Amino acid sequence: MPVLTLLKRHALRGTVILISVFITLSLASYHLLQAQSDYNSFIKRLDYLFYDWRYNLLLDDERFPRANETIIIVDIDEKSLAEEGRWPWPRDKIALLVENLAAAGAVVIGFDILMTEPQINPTRSLQQQARLKGRPDLAEQLEGFILATEYDAILAKSFSRTDIVLSFLFQDDATIKVGQLPEPIYQLTADQPARLIAIRANGFTANVPILQQAATSAGFIVPSIDGDGVLRSAPMVQLYQQQLYPSLSLAMGMAYLVIEQTDINIRPFSTDYDMISKFNFVDQQIYTDFKARVLVPYLGPRGQFPYVSASDIVHNSFDPEPFDNALVLVGTSSVGLADLRSTPVGTQYPGVEVHANLLNGLLQGTFPVEIVESNTITALILLLLGLIFTYYSSRLGPFQLTLATIALLIGLVSFNLYFWFEQNISLPLASSFLLALALGTLHLLEGFLSERKAKRHVTSVFGQYVPSAHISHMLAEPARYGFAGETRQMTVLFSDIRFFTTISENLTATQVKDLLNRYFTPITEAIFNHQGTIDKYVGDMVMAFWGAPLDDAQHPLHALESAIEMLTILDRLNPQLLALGYPEIRVGIGINTGPMDVGDMGSSFRRAYTVLGDSVNLGSRLENLTKFYGIDILVGPETQKQCSTWAFRFIDKIQVRGKNDSVDVYEPLAPIDQLPSHWPAELALFDRAYQAYLAQEWDRATILFTELLFQSTQAALYGVYLQRIESLRDQLLPPDWDGTFLHTI
Repeated sequence: MPVLTLLKRHALRGTVILISVFITLSLASYHLLQAQSDYNSFIKRLDYLFYDWRYNLLLDDERFPRANETIIIVDIDEKSLAEEGRWPWPRDKIALLVENLAAAGAVVIGFDILMTEPQINPTRSLQQQARLKGRPDLAEQLEGFILATEYDAILAKSFSRTDIVLSFLFQDDATIKVGQLPEPIYQLTADQPARLIAIRANGFTANVPILQQAATSAGFIVPSIDGDGVLRSAPMVQLYQQQLYPSLSLAMGMAYLVIEQTDINIRPFSTDYDMISKFNFVDQQIYTDFKARVLVPYLGPRGQFPYVSASDIVHNSFDPEPFDNALVLVGTSSVGLADLRSTPVGTQYPGVEVHANLLNGLLQGTFPVEIVESNTITALILLLLGLIFTYYSSRLGPFQLTLATIALLIGLVSFNLYFWFEQNISLPLASSFLLALALGTLHLLEGFLSERKAKRHVTSVFGQYVPSAHISHMLAEPARYGFAGETRQMTVLFSDIRFFTTISENLTATQVKDLLNRYFTPITEAIFNHQGTIDKYVGDMVMAFWGAPLDDAQHPLHALESAIEMLTILDRLNPQLLALGYPEIRVGIGINTGPMDVGDMGSSFRRAYTVLGDSVNLGSRLENLTKFYGIDILVGPETQKQCSTWAFRFIDKIQVRGKNDSVDVYEPLAPIDQLPSHWPAELALFDRAYQAYLAQEWDRATILFTELLFQSTQAALYGVYLQRIESLRDQLLPPDWDGTFLHTI
């Protein structure tokens, strides 16, 4: 049973912990098992958005430095197509473009366009037509024009003027093998291809052999498009038939620096696979992901490199000075030629400028890096973050938890941005962000539900016992009002209807119920009006206390004022009861102040918020003794002491059953500034009488108490002393007798 009770009590917390751990483990497992091959999940798409936001944050000319080398884009733009005609252009026109660029000083020209089919020689076509028409003589006469119209050969010859790097496409279809591939840049051993993780090609579409043979080299232009259609990374090498081939940008960089082969670092990825981790480019180390890709180091939005219209180059109507010792990329920004890409820095971004950014990164040596271990690092961060957040969340209030969640999100973003800006390392952010947000929301929900539960508990425990205004105050700060047992300085009040047994014997059960309801309702209201808490109703008895659950620095005074109001209520109520045929009601009230144990007490079947302790027991005894002394209210010494604005009549020094110590008890009379004029003299006379009583001057004490008996309007107390004196006259009292009277009731 205790175990079941404990589980029930902590069911919400346990459920939240389980959900929290499940979310943490799920996200950590995603990074360990799935993230490497994921391209299109919600988390990955969110990471794409974070990457783009982060990339454009503080992006300026200093973020990714420019290389010292000049990179220029010769653009087959709308103007070029309008002036030179639709694409593809005749090869002699391209040859003219190459010659003019070479003459201007371009040292490397890279083509982001393919020339996969040979251009038909128009002279040979005319010769064929002439022969078909029966004019062999005309065909013979055209023989001298053949060389002048061998445009592929003319273009190939123009390639000798400078270094030319062509482009080609790799294909997945093994049946596609068009044109001639360039020489590979790295030869793998026989067993390496099977183990190597890389982008693999089965076929290719390359340039016609005459052009490829005349060119310095060639590079592939296959883009690496992410799952959301954005070009963020690009492979530097691809695998085809046990050999590695370069990208266009890498091939241009190698041609510019006269490098025939690059030093590639291959290391284990797992027990069964290897990966390319980096390659050495002159004195630069270019790190790649596990598929030999790099993140494109975009310098900014479109237009970061000089654009010159291709038609201006063809017509030699351009300024040659910028082209001296420049690297030139020939490509297109024309919408009709469909080489526009979506990138983190803008849509409709020319593919040729993507290659320019990659080439700039190679020459300058700066790339953003997505390290292979990033997913493992992220998984560890998630596990640590989830466990810490789950552990500490229960210790924080809703406001603190909200601040902690916001601080954690800011910390995660700051941590991520630090590595991005200071180390050029791109770490996943989406899952950490989602985890912090999910756990923060989850534990805030737990706090909300716990708060609601606490409020319901406060209402259920205190709703019948404290004023509604106090309930509202407690609900506003439920954490301040715990139910665990504690010891406090408090005041307790007991009120009992005198001779209720006799009264009830003369009434029916319905009448008793009606009488008690008419009595308890205003009495309870009086207690509530003075910040009291109802402990219980037992028959005709009411028990209330002050000082808990609400703090009350004046709890003795409030209890006393409540008791006075209860007597005032009875003065108004009794005429109504008599009119209904009920007997008049008189009550006795006992009040005591002192240390008490307060809390939610009871069994697993029934519990109540109540007070216990010797101070409580004394309050109950005082209520019983009101009948003995013939007064309505009897208070303990601490209550009298703390109600300094009230006048009291000393009643007696008593010792109650079960206690060894004696206490002084008092009757409250009125606020000092409202005390009736006859009381000071009566109190002074009573003091003289009591001092004679203590001195065992029985005759003198009898005379004084008799005088009080006849003068006072509240004389029952003096009759008690006169009777006590008669019983004490013949007794041999101990030397240390101090007037204490032992009550055995």
